[in-house]
Amino acid sequence: MARKKRRSPAITAFLWVCLIAYLLLLLRVILFKFDFNTILDILNDQDELAYTRVNLVPFQTIRFYMFSGRVSNTVAFRNLAGNILAFMPIGILVPLLRRDLSLGFTFCVGFFLSAAIELTQYFTGLGSCDIDDLILNVLGTMSVTLILAAIDLAALILKKIRKILQKSLDKKVTRR
Repeated sequence: MARKKRRSPAITAFLWVCLIAYLLLLLRVILFKFDFNTILDILNDQDELAYTRVNLVPFQTIRFYMFSGRVSNTVAFRNLAGNILAFMPIGILVPLLRRDLSLGFTFCVGFFLSAAIELTQYFTGLGSCDIDDLILNVLGTMSVTLILAAIDLAALILKKIRKILQKSLDKKVTRR
């Protein structure tokens, strides 16, 4: 069995710094998008929490943005693509930190991070809790991971083909 090459502690530390910086930026963009006084007002206003928007119907918000005609294409694209793009770094950083392309583990990290944010939005009123955000966030996480897995698989196949061709060439050279 081939052993994985040890990674430099500096690279591992850099990846952790990237992950932490990404998570802080994500929280800033999603939960703390308002100024401090507005956040305090929202958190202190129990009536506001009672009217927190919640969508538990899968694809309802996505359909609304795509087909209702009541939202501009720019707003729809920004919302849908933003939810996907926002979670793509998880699909890159988690496999790099784990040093493998564990699809299940990466899925769980993306799912639970998104679910934690959605539940925080629900309980605090600092945004709307939407199952479609969860779906799009996980799609963003997994799209990058699956692309990386496909590249990894293609590289492995090409390596095997190269080995087979090299053996074939070696046999021809030794026959002469």
